[in-house]
Amino acid sequence: MKITSEILAGLLISTAFLLSAPTALAASKEARVTQIIREVKLLPSKAAERPAAVNDKVSEDTGVRTGGGARSELTFPDLTITRLGSNTIFSFTRAGHTAKVDSGSILLRVPKDSGGGTITSNAVTVAITGTTVIFEGSRGTKSKLITLEGRARVSLRTKPGDGRDVRAGQMLDVPAGATTLPMPVNIDLNDVMRNHPLITDFKPLPSRDHIMAAAQQPPPPPPPRTRGPNISIDIFGGGFNTGPRRPTRPPRDRPPADDSTTRPPPTTRSPGSTKPPPASTPRYQRPSKPKPTPPPGPR
Repeated sequence: MKITSEILAGLLISTAFLLSAPTALAASKEARVTQIIREVKLLPSKAAERPAAVNDKVSEDTGVRTGGGARSELTFPDLTITRLGSNTIFSFTRAGHTAKVDSGSILLRVPKDSGGGTITSNAVTVAITGTTVIFEGSRGTKSKLITLEGRARVSLRTKPGDGRDVRAGQMLDVPAGATTLPMPVNIDLNDVMRNHPLITDFKPLPSRDHIMAAAQQPPPPPPPRTRGPNISIDIFGGGFNTGPRRPTRPPRDRPPADDSTTRPPPTTRSPGSTKPPPASTPRYQRPSKPKPTPPPGPR
């Protein structure tokens, strides 16, 4: 009887674990609404939209939409945080690590060593690992990414293999319809932390210390620019030289030329005198014929 009771108890525990596992797995992918400012609505895929409330559970099949001047914050079990700006339509997968922004702006904070995250929009894709970023983008308009701490990589949806790294303290502003990505520019992180509504309207981020440390660092160096080959012209050789020039030999020491033997002495003229006529060249004179000698007279 004792053995039978132990077997039955084990079966009951295993069954309870198996039944609760899907629920626990689903709960680990859900977000919790932790802050609401003005009008925020939940958009379930199989139900009508409804107003959101603090502590509401948001699953992967539910979108979130904010109205004008509205903001909201979602927190996931691994402390991934997503903040939504006004007029934003947002959905997620992978427990918040993949965020889709149809329009508007979001702040995404993904903890380090948690598998990284991705932001997708109609124009660009942003890949992050242990990073805090602010992304803005809408259909038919420009896309903008600000990296607060860590590093992100932005690529066009049409050219996924061609990307730009955006480090902490940098911003990448992609024009609408861009076919190539511009270079990132340095920004003032302290100004962002003091004035951006996705920072000032919420409690401090868990990554705040990392952001402030990044703000104290010197700005990232500009990305390297490609340069062509070192081409110079070999004047002395009369051709092109694609390498460094060879040193030329110094000229041999030669005695200075004696100007007195090579140049005529300068002529001096008194003021107001006319230029002397050039020396006349002697004309050719035909030699005179000798006079005939008279014949001798008679003796």
